[in-house]
Amino acid sequence: MALCFFSLNMKKRIIQIGFLVILLVVIYVRISHEKSKPLKETRLALGTFVTIDIQEKNKQNREIIDSVFSLIKSYEKQFSLTYSESETNRINNSENSTLISDDMQDMLTISKQIGNETEGAFDVTIGKIIQMYDFVDEVIPAQAEIDSALVFVGFENINCKDEKLYIKDQEIFIDLGGIAKGFIVDKAVTYLKQKGITQAVINAGGDLFVMRNPKTDVWKIGIQHPRNPSALFGSVEVQDMAVVTSGDYEQFFMKDGKRIHHIIDPQTGYPSYKSVSVTVIAPNTTIADALCTALFVMGPEKAIKLVNHKNDIEALIVFENNGELCYVFSNNFDKYNFTLIDSTAKFGKDILMKLNDQVSQ
Repeated sequence: MALCFFSLNMKKRIIQIGFLVILLVVIYVRISHEKSKPLKETRLALGTFVTIDIQEKNKQNREIIDSVFSLIKSYEKQFSLTYSESETNRINNSENSTLISDDMQDMLTISKQIGNETEGAFDVTIGKIIQMYDFVDEVIPAQAEIDSALVFVGFENINCKDEKLYIKDQEIFIDLGGIAKGFIVDKAVTYLKQKGITQAVINAGGDLFVMRNPKTDVWKIGIQHPRNPSALFGSVEVQDMAVVTSGDYEQFFMKDGKRIHHIIDPQTGYPSYKSVSVTVIAPNTTIADALCTALFVMGPEKAIKLVNHKNDIEALIVFENNGELCYVFSNNFDKYNFTLIDSTAKFGKDILMKLNDQVSQ
């Protein structure tokens, strides 16, 4: 009888241990799955909300995302005028020449290139004028102030050579707001790729880079409606490309019925009113960011002509005509399956032709 009792206890014990092992395995599998699931996180950085969305199942996703945000913060401290110790502020407070980092040289070189290509529509030396506008307290500089600052605007007055920046006049004030965000997003994308990530999205307040979508390869990206913040103007489908949209609705205030916005024409010192919004699709976010600003200032006709002569870059430009929204896009923009969502917007190619005819008469 004792032996039988012992055997029953042993069987019961073995069953309990078996259940415990199974439970531990289930818990381990569940924890492993939780650690390796896709991860998406949004934080405040670069003066906006930055979202990093890693779609791959990777146990290091938490560590990778934390590292990317640390990288973004370090570049922000290097380039932003908000930080008194930034490299940009050091340059603006320096003599006629100063040592600069490789990243700063790369960014300034690209800035000058785009400035040349766009006939000065993009210019990082516009800093003095940008500082005069206050979109919180709704301050517009006087004409005399703008005129005095325009003397020091001109990208041709700065040159990079042998890790040094040479500035023609100490009064020149550099502002990288039109390119730095895109440059930093590209650095973050490079970091993700170095970590083996191929399925992810980084969105820095309209500066977007998308890799591959794990389900459909392409990502469907909505384009913000410039006059209705809760609606989309259209959508495109892209992968492994940057999509950047800038518009007069991002920072603005109304003064005497006029929209005073943050995209300043370097030649006049005042907001440009030739466009309402611009979307650029390009292989990297640095180029897309800077071109967005430049194309906006150039206006739809000149901008589209420029883009049509560039490989791998496409653009959509929204503008107003007699209070109506119109749009034009570059020759191959449709390859991204552009879908117009605002059915009231008019295709503006014919409208631009009519406007040109009126000007020439």
